[in-house]
Amino acid sequence: MKVAFITGHRIINYPVVRQGIEQLTNLAIERETTTFLSGMAIGTDQLAAEVWSSRYLPWKAILPCQDQSALWTTNQQLHYRKLLTKASEIQILYPKYQRGVMQARNQFLVKNSQLGLAVWDGTETGGAFLTIQMARNVSKPLIIFNPPFTATIYSTTHLS
Repeated sequence: MKVAFITGHRIINYPVVRQGIEQLTNLAIERETTTFLSGMAIGTDQLAAEVWSSRYLPWKAILPCQDQSALWTTNQQLHYRKLLTKASEIQILYPKYQRGVMQARNQFLVKNSQLGLAVWDGTETGGAFLTIQMARNVSKPLIIFNPPFTATIYSTTHLS
C-alpha cells in the first residue's frame, strides 16, 4: 500500500483548487497510491476529502485533536462531521487541543506517507509551508499545485 498526504491553504479558490486536487490525485494514483491522508483542516484538506469521497477512493482522516472543530462556525462543523462519515478510517492524535497538536498532525502525515501532495502558492509561512519543509527535510517526494500564479503542477523531488 502506498500512501499520500495532502497539505494546502485554508483560503482557496474552490473551482481552481478542486481541479488541482483532481490532478494531484490522478498523479498520485499513477504512482501507485492506494490510500490518502487528510488532516481535515478547513480549505484544501477538506476539499481533498470531498474529491476522494466522490471518487470512492480510500482516505483516512488524521485529526490533531478531538476538538479540532470547536471554534468553527456551525456550518463548518456540520460539513466536517459529514465528511468524517465518508473516511475509511479516523485517527485522533490527542484528546484535546494543546499547543503543538497541529504540527504533530503534520509530522504524522509526512512520516506515514510515501508521497506528499500540496496546494501551495509559494508563501513561506503557515502550516502548508511548514509541512512541505518537513517533507523536504526527509527527501519525501512532493507534487505541488500552485493555483494563483500558474495553476500548474510541478514536482520538487524525483518521483519514481
